[in-house]
Amino acid sequence: MPVSRFSNIAFRLYLRIVHSLAFYPTLIAVGFLCLCLLSMRIEYQPWMMTLKDTVDVGMVRNADNARLILGTLVGGILSLMVFSFSMVMVVLNNASASLSPRVIPGLISDKGHQKTLGFYLGTILYALLLITSIEQNSTTDVPSLGVLISLCLGIACLGLFVHFIHSITRSIQVEYILNNLYCTTLHKLAAREAKMACVETLPSWPDDSNWREVRSERSGYFKELNISAINAMLCEHDLRMTVMIHRGFFVMSGRPLFKLDREVDEDIASQLLDCFDFFIEEYAHTHYLFGCTQISEIAVKALSPGINDPGTAITAIDMLSVLLSKRLPLPDLDIAPLPDQPPRLFHYEMNLDELLLLVLGPIRNYGCADVGVLVCLLQAFKNLFYHPLRAQQKSDLLKHVASVLETADQHLSNSRDREAINQLIERINQVGEPPQRIEPLAVPANKV
Repeated sequence: MPVSRFSNIAFRLYLRIVHSLAFYPTLIAVGFLCLCLLSMRIEYQPWMMTLKDTVDVGMVRNADNARLILGTLVGGILSLMVFSFSMVMVVLNNASASLSPRVIPGLISDKGHQKTLGFYLGTILYALLLITSIEQNSTTDVPSLGVLISLCLGIACLGLFVHFIHSITRSIQVEYILNNLYCTTLHKLAAREAKMACVETLPSWPDDSNWREVRSERSGYFKELNISAINAMLCEHDLRMTVMIHRGFFVMSGRPLFKLDREVDEDIASQLLDCFDFFIEEYAHTHYLFGCTQISEIAVKALSPGINDPGTAITAIDMLSVLLSKRLPLPDLDIAPLPDQPPRLFHYEMNLDELLLLVLGPIRNYGCADVGVLVCLLQAFKNLFYHPLRAQQKSDLLKHVASVLETADQHLSNSRDREAINQLIERINQVGEPPQRIEPLAVPANKV
């Protein structure tokens, strides 16, 4: 099996493991198992027996008492763990019902909750293994050090339980989830900006019209690339590649997936195809687009008749406007830089028009009859006009301003609502300086 195949298997396995709810609990439980074996190893060493005879505080001398203490700890912490897992399920169910099912993978992979549950599981495992080492009716071979450590771990579990309750009550608040998505997405945009800043001269998209197309052999949602393996293969075979599909989009088997600047044999093409990872879950820390779409979907869910929370939608629009402002100076392509040569891997990024349609289009559609939502959308566009814009970006913004204006014209009949829209249009005309003035809505005469 080629080295790249091993690399891709390890890459996919790593992504599945780190996003699993059992990742940190398993690691912590294994760590506590090693701690238990270590404590049992040194428990009856001569120097430890001398130390236990000198320090009598907290040392259990009776086997029955030790067994009773450990059994009580196991039962109590097991109850805490069951309650904590139940609370996690409640949070996931609430998030799916009132926010968006797409935020669930991010909540499952929350490191704080995983570490707390792992500490519970590790303490139970430690105490259970320690119980098995206590001999019946023994008065000398009592693992008093291990029992003392178990007591300390039990007290720590109580403190973690209080922290877990505090954390879980915040996790069900929409503001907390929105802020986490916002900060994660902002961090991804900042990372991409820093990566582009390290490139002295940003390369343009190569002329790949005559390049050889390679079709996908699998169907699924394209989410991730094994960049290191692809770069290694491209350098080894002196190739350049352009990826023809955006991250997060569904790929059918047989669809052209990428292009290469020359013909290659089927084995190399197959190895490059293996570097693409397809899965359903969307994690905001993977790509900024996923964070933006999750914020947008929370806003859309808030505008549904069952939730009816336009305030959350307005907050989401404000956050998206900041994220979009960070996206404006970035190019519409992404690269995989190489340390000592020009990049060989290019892939598309959504341009501003596509991004606005995907992120703000659904909010405009579902908030079409809410003047507050439409005004907030126009306010977001107005704020984007204050940033340096390329000619195409300015044209894209004006196009979406016109779409909001058209929506308002169709769904708002109240004269005061239409006046509020016109006030924003006038400000956009002043800030954006469009080549052609955007005409305001017709306002019906007030009836006396």
